[in-house]
Amino acid sequence: MKRLKILVISDSHGQNHLLRRAIGQEAPIDILVHAGDVEGSLRQELGENTEYKVYAVCGNMDWRDEYPDSLCFEAGGKRFYVVHGHHHGVHTTRERVRAAARDRGAQIAVYGHTHMPLLLEEDGITLLNPGSIAKPRQAGWKKTYAVIEIPLDDSGAAAGEPVIELRSLKGKGLLG
Repeated sequence: MKRLKILVISDSHGQNHLLRRAIGQEAPIDILVHAGDVEGSLRQELGENTEYKVYAVCGNMDWRDEYPDSLCFEAGGKRFYVVHGHHHGVHTTRERVRAAARDRGAQIAVYGHTHMPLLLEEDGITLLNPGSIAKPRQAGWKKTYAVIEIPLDDSGAAAGEPVIELRSLKGKGLLG
């Protein structure tokens, strides 16, 4: 069975070698989602013609007009809402991100900013924070990201529910 594979990253903070390592570790991917604090240009780093779609939002450390503050997209029969989270108070509550996702008809809300991975469902909305691949803050200091895999039938339509996993970078010089 075919599958749609989405790599979700946040808070890379200009550490492009770690961004490339995550992409290489999970390749091939169909979609790359970056939830902000790129601190640079993904277009410049990855090129214009990647083999996968790229969706990225602006974080509090991004100074370019390259990224929107938030975005929605559809993939694998699900609607995604992506935001960095610094305007939503994510250090103290998830309610504003969840409400914004609900208002936009999204089933999956992706955000960053806290540098701490989180995956849970609240009120029918899956909340996903992939953590940080550059500057983790959770116990164990693992450089984390998330992978979403959605099974597809032969026509390319969703054939099951998404499987979402939090994963960590592997390799020399990394904790964890």
